[in-house]
Amino acid sequence: MAQLRISKSPLHIQVQQHLLSLIEDGTYSPGDQFPSEVTLADQLGISRPTLREALQRLEQEGVIVRRHGVGTFVATRTPILESGLEVLESLASQAGRVGLETEVMDLDVIERPASPEEMSMLGLGPAEGPIDVLSIDRVIAVAGEPVAYLRDVVPQTCLRREDLEHFSGSVLDVFLQRDPALPIVSRTEIMAEAARTHVAARLGISRGQALLKLVGQLYGQDERVLDYSISYFVPGHFRFHVMRRVARIVP
Repeated sequence: MAQLRISKSPLHIQVQQHLLSLIEDGTYSPGDQFPSEVTLADQLGISRPTLREALQRLEQEGVIVRRHGVGTFVATRTPILESGLEVLESLASQAGRVGLETEVMDLDVIERPASPEEMSMLGLGPAEGPIDVLSIDRVIAVAGEPVAYLRDVVPQTCLRREDLEHFSGSVLDVFLQRDPALPIVSRTEIMAEAARTHVAARLGISRGQALLKLVGQLYGQDERVLDYSISYFVPGHFRFHVMRRVARIVP
């Protein structure tokens, strides 16, 4: 592998572009493993910190996947799941539109008291609790690859463990299957967050990788909070959009 030429661009950007070109020209195909950091840095004539910075950028863009203790791989070309954020739907519905099926992995359902933060997000004051909740953690995979890590916290007055007997990964779908006419709206905050250790481990990615994080509340009748959720999405698998209109000021 040829070493990089001198350019005005920062070296880690040159490395990023060079590695991307190797993927685009077929030198490395989806699923292929890169050489070790030591070998690759030596081949390119650069330091390992510079290489790591370039790899981190490629990982954030969803081009590669770094698996702790295993190595660095070219990401598989799974279709992009696209959705308008103004539409409330499950990942299974998004995947179904492009002919894919989702798989629920590492499902963990725990009955426990709500934490103070969870009480607040469920719209309940200290005098009302702590109440008993279901904590529902799972990884959602598409084509065998983890793409999202989801946690829902639901009051047991709204959902019981037995309601999850045929759980397909979506708490929203459970509510709608039970009552299709149930009026549900969601308030959602959207942010980027570096993957913490436990999230990275569940998704099989590197700690610190950038993830899209959605924190949401489902509201039912009488503006009662039915569900508090935290969702982490791996870049490269999702494309979200929102329709916006020009604000009209009424004189």
